[in-house]
Amino acid sequence: MTDRLQRTLTCATALLLLASGAHAQRSSSGLVLEEIIVTATKREQNLQDVPVAVTALSEANIREAQIHSSEQLTFLVPSLTFQRGSDANESSFNIRGIGTQSFSIGTEPSVSTMLDGVVMGRSGQAFMDLMDIQRVEVLRGPQGTLFGKNSTGGVVHIITQQPTEEPSGEVMTSLQNNEEYRAGFTLSGPVTEDLGYRLTASGTYVDDFTKNYFDGDDYNGSQRWTVRGKLRWTPTENLALNFASDYSDSECDCTVAPMRSLEPWDGNEAEVQEILDLISPVVPSDDNTKVNINSVPNSQSSQWGTALEVNWDVGDYALTSISAARGYDIDGNSNDDYDGQPITVIGLDQIGDTSQDQYTQELRIASPDDDYFSYVAGLYYFDQSVEETYERSLASGGNFISSGVATFKADTTNWAAFGEAVWAFHDSWRLIFGGRYTVDDVSFKYRRTREGLPVGTPDPVAPSKGSTNENDFSGKLALQWDFNDAGMTYLSYAQGYKGPAFDLTFESDPETQERVEPETSDSWELGLKSTWFDGRAVLNAALFYSEYDNFQAEGFFDSDGLPDCPDDNPTCAPEDDPGAFILINAGKVTTQGLELDFQAQVTESLRVTGGVAYIDAQIDEYLQGPCSNGQTFRGDCDLSQDLSGGDLPYTPKWKGNVTASYTWARASTFDVVFIGSVRAQDEVQYSLSQDEGTIGDAYTILDASVVFQDHSEHWQATVYAKNLTDEFYVENIRSMNGVFIPNAYQHTYSNMAERHYGVEMRYRW
Repeated sequence: MTDRLQRTLTCATALLLLASGAHAQRSSSGLVLEEIIVTATKREQNLQDVPVAVTALSEANIREAQIHSSEQLTFLVPSLTFQRGSDANESSFNIRGIGTQSFSIGTEPSVSTMLDGVVMGRSGQAFMDLMDIQRVEVLRGPQGTLFGKNSTGGVVHIITQQPTEEPSGEVMTSLQNNEEYRAGFTLSGPVTEDLGYRLTASGTYVDDFTKNYFDGDDYNGSQRWTVRGKLRWTPTENLALNFASDYSDSECDCTVAPMRSLEPWDGNEAEVQEILDLISPVVPSDDNTKVNINSVPNSQSSQWGTALEVNWDVGDYALTSISAARGYDIDGNSNDDYDGQPITVIGLDQIGDTSQDQYTQELRIASPDDDYFSYVAGLYYFDQSVEETYERSLASGGNFISSGVATFKADTTNWAAFGEAVWAFHDSWRLIFGGRYTVDDVSFKYRRTREGLPVGTPDPVAPSKGSTNENDFSGKLALQWDFNDAGMTYLSYAQGYKGPAFDLTFESDPETQERVEPETSDSWELGLKSTWFDGRAVLNAALFYSEYDNFQAEGFFDSDGLPDCPDDNPTCAPEDDPGAFILINAGKVTTQGLELDFQAQVTESLRVTGGVAYIDAQIDEYLQGPCSNGQTFRGDCDLSQDLSGGDLPYTPKWKGNVTASYTWARASTFDVVFIGSVRAQDEVQYSLSQDEGTIGDAYTILDASVVFQDHSEHWQATVYAKNLTDEFYVENIRSMNGVFIPNAYQHTYSNMAERHYGVEMRYRW
């Protein structure tokens, strides 16, 4: 372990010693925090009793923070970050620095996302409006023992509300000054004595906010709507059937990326000035929000899902079956402007359409929650098919040069048997052990055609196919010590597994490539769950250290599948041999750090919640890592480089948030709640290449709101202001293609990167 980790361990030990005396600290006020129930162990348990690092966000937490979409969950979970790509198919979550570094349809996500117990096979499916949410659980670190397909990074589990026994409903509308509008409704209640329903729908409109001087229009806005229906049938007191169905659709003119910097290099000042004159009045800068481009991308996506969950109590045992089907379609990212200018330097058009279908089945049995021995065991099946069609055409001066079409399909089948048991061998000691045996089958079909000259489009590939399979056993072992009635600590070891993969992209040549080996991990965690001041405060901590082998990422290889390196190495290809970046087992990475979650009912009126994370996510071994276009142009590296010792992207060292809410209880018909929050993070590297130009600055964001709520809890009005200091920050930085503009960078950002204010109205019955 590093010296830094050893110091962190010392701090964590001190916290443990402090917590061991928590039971002696009592208060006379009787104020107690509400118990948080989670299903992180496939049972309903108090969060404070679960030996897992999990952040649980309730409906109240989400509403209080004015969070409306799943990507904004990163505001409240310090270890969770959002990796924004050029379209929905290339966006994902990262947890503790671990995320998906290739979006080939032949790979699986590193962070598993779930909706009501159903795993979503593609990363982009996770990004949705958070409507009618009961809670969100973010489980950090490998979670393969109990949760669906094994994941090396963690799990984001979104859990929605269930039908109610009495008629109820809610209507919501929200208006913001930057022309962002939201509206939704929920209806719930009984149909018959043993059948209940719930229907929810919502829509969101975000006005365009990036000015384009070429046509005078604005871009980067979006529209999204979602509908979800649920039925709950309880024919007997021991049997419950829950049926759910949902559909969502979204469209955006995104992601238009303003130019961040354009620096002269090696005497090309005149060329740079010519480009600056061309894009004027746009001035590249760290806070630029303007573009001057003659082509704007557009992306559309939709997804649907149905699920049937059956819960049957047989004596003291609980049987659960979850059968689900989901589909996800993305209609291209067309007309992207690659040169960032109001002219066509090279007529390059690329369009990609993706279609995904999946079916999952989970069977589970849970023993009685006995004080001595209990267990959860089950079987799992996952079947996914992903198809993509990708077209590229190249023209110059209006004259056709070449075009190509690649069609490819990946089928994944996953079988698993899993289980976890708890042995309470002493009044205050528990041993937790479990494992998962997994069988993966992955197959693909691929074809690529080309017309015209061999320029800009790879060589044709005749129809080809391939397959692979893999078996794996990953285990977990943990020791839990309940050192008093108000606290416990645990030490755990868990293995993670991410299945084999194939590199399936437009540039791929599957006939010359072997499969990518599974990515595995070993993770150690020392955790603390403590309750203070007679239930008025909670402090939870997790100290972790994880090693990942066969890390799946991209590396540069020549046309024969050999790594590019010096000529005096006989295993390498000459430096001038053409090649491409393909998915490989890049090497090893390590992530380590400390996480804290806290909440406190300071007085009857004042409540404070928050969290902080220190994460050191490092690349230990990555010999054939990519170079950015900027690095290649400046001569920092040629086509590939040794990235060993670098930082994993999208992971600031420090990140945290804190929220305080004060309730002014009035004797009249309504109360007033004042809410203030701050979130901050350290600077962050946005590229695996470790390019100094892709480092985003640290920032701090302040939010405030005032809530008016009547004593009968029927209506609620919220006036809020976000980003009070109007601090601009970005979500991604990328190096531009040197063919179009050398040594230039672009950034993407959301409308949250400016001060805005609004009002939200809710009425419930």
